[in-house]
Amino acid sequence: MRVAIPHHCQAREGAVGHGALRREEGMHRAIALARCLGGVLALARGEQEQILAIAEERIIGAPAPAYPARRLPGVWVDCHVFVNGEACRHDVLAAFERRITVHRLALEDPMQLPAAARDFLLHEAAPPADLSLYLEDDLVIGDRLYADKLLWFCERTDHRFALMPHRYELTGVVSTPRLFVDGPLDPGYLGGFQEAGEGVAQGRFWDGQEVSFDLASNPHSGSFALSRPQVRRLKEERLEAREFVGPLETVATGTVLAAFPVLKPGWAWRDFLLLEHAHPSFLAYRFGTIG
Repeated sequence: MRVAIPHHCQAREGAVGHGALRREEGMHRAIALARCLGGVLALARGEQEQILAIAEERIIGAPAPAYPARRLPGVWVDCHVFVNGEACRHDVLAAFERRITVHRLALEDPMQLPAAARDFLLHEAAPPADLSLYLEDDLVIGDRLYADKLLWFCERTDHRFALMPHRYELTGVVSTPRLFVDGPLDPGYLGGFQEAGEGVAQGRFWDGQEVSFDLASNPHSGSFALSRPQVRRLKEERLEAREFVGPLETVATGTVLAAFPVLKPGWAWRDFLLLEHAHPSFLAYRFGTIG
């Protein structure tokens, strides 16, 4: 799988809103980026794995895994991070430098960085990977079968739909620890892209669990994943991203909506595919501090 992550960190006095511009939270940005990269790189696995036999002071082969159930024999992760000049967390990138490729661009408008990462992933990198994943730099994958689930879905639907995860923030409240931040959009606005629908598809994943999928009432997740046939369709038909909410959302979501209806696991099955938003920006709604 190939991954493209736009990363921008340039604190400004008094800036609020988008995490990349929040002056007071530089360390939080660093932690979120490190967790994002760590989660992506942790998806890698090979057909062969090794064990350090401490008593014998040698490395031995590990037995084939039996848990969790999986069909992909291995996952190779090709991770690319896109930065604009020096506006980035150099310390975090240096910690991962042997496992990622950093693309240092010189853009007059840093808001174009996500589009540059997306364009590399879908149009410049060749050949297309089995799975192409675009990910904002504060999103964390905690599921070792994340790639397996996405490819399973694409194959089961004959590559006609895109699957998005549910995105949540950790609240710190024991009774309600997770706030899912991509709730239903206004139907009037959503209708310009797709009509929401519950239970439009069902499937049994490799582990035997049945999952129900909805035509998403909010297709945005700050991320997208497309299979090789889906990337080829975008390239061959020269489909342009549809304007969706704002520039960042257009890259992450409008790119996919140009060609594919977006499904998400039904809310009761939300744990099937998740992303953590590790630099929270929606908790103010939860704690009533908006405005």
